[in-house]
Amino acid sequence: MVNRLNYSSRTLRAIATHGLPLKIQVEWTDNDYWERRHPDTDDLTCINVAGWLVRINGRKYPRGNYADDDTLDWTYRYTAPKTERGQKTAINRALSEARLTVW
Repeated sequence: MVNRLNYSSRTLRAIATHGLPLKIQVEWTDNDYWERRHPDTDDLTCINVAGWLVRINGRKYPRGNYADDDTLDWTYRYTAPKTERGQKTAINRALSEARLTVW
């Protein structure tokens, strides 16, 4: 499916099977997010989020999920290893989530 892409650059170009040109950008992110332990105190917990963030035509994958307070949580990442194989896995998952195939 995605074996026809050149993974050596950070921006990949491909054509979807229905003819749409795809610009795929992938980056490894390692971010710390701070979360309040309790709404009435200033105690914070550090949550580390590391993984692959993929953009297909500017749209982020994995897509945001709803958090417990009904707000969008964009901290999700594809947690494949930080290798070329992990990068390919993240791109394949993003293409699958976007319901796109590459020819």
